[in-house]
Amino acid sequence: MAGGLEYEAQSSKEWMRQQRPLFMFLIVAYTLFVINAPRFQKGRKCRGLPTIIFCWNTFNALADAFLLLGLLPDFVSSFQNGFYSSLCLNGELYKNSRTGKALFTFHISKIWELFDTILVILDGREVDTLHVTHHIAISVLMVYSYQYVGAMARWIAVTNLAAHFALYSYLAAQSCVWKRRTRSACVISGIQLAQFPICLLSLLKIRQFLNAKKKCETGYNGPTIIIYATFFILFIQFYIKKYGRRNSNKEVLRGNSMNFRLFTELRRKWPSKDNLT
Repeated sequence: MAGGLEYEAQSSKEWMRQQRPLFMFLIVAYTLFVINAPRFQKGRKCRGLPTIIFCWNTFNALADAFLLLGLLPDFVSSFQNGFYSSLCLNGELYKNSRTGKALFTFHISKIWELFDTILVILDGREVDTLHVTHHIAISVLMVYSYQYVGAMARWIAVTNLAAHFALYSYLAAQSCVWKRRTRSACVISGIQLAQFPICLLSLLKIRQFLNAKKKCETGYNGPTIIIYATFFILFIQFYIKKYGRRNSNKEVLRGNSMNFRLFTELRRKWPSKDNLT
């Protein structure tokens, strides 16, 4: 490979290590803001915030699409020896300029995505505890795992970028077109949920390769499985609670009730036969 196309992964790892205290400071500041800000922001909304939210979601959707396109060629070609080469061999993942920069930026993006919650609070909305916990855990994991995760990073990055591209695209459209939540929210949440079983199965597959004494260039460890399994269970509970049949029926009944009231109102205004004669 030509020297101009190579990526200095070691320099990026060193930079990430040096900036780690700053990133942790930002995560702590984020946590304190989330805990304290809602008390002062409750019932208030900032002017011009809808435009900012739309621009923010659009930026993230485009950024995720760009990073995903940068990683997809490597992801597809990594299957030359099946799941083994894709999950266990780095190949050009950290050496190629395109994939190296995309993967590095993906890790950094978990820090700027903390701004999502800040916008939610400034918009006067309540923040779900699971949402905040997930942001904090993933941010810390990304900051500390960059130099250790190895080949598994391509799976984590591709699944997360694809899911978040769908999420931010939906949120951007919702803020300027749909205005109200639609049934698409159920699908988008399902896409977010799908990341966890995919990565869990990938980690279990890596464990099989390690048990078979195969070379595996990835930082496999138990805590990672625990983190993914925990969030998988929590997000399943969240999904069932929010989109379960009972809640879906409530939405349908609410919609039918509104339609019935509208129909009744139209009947009152519609001229009767007696009035026409």
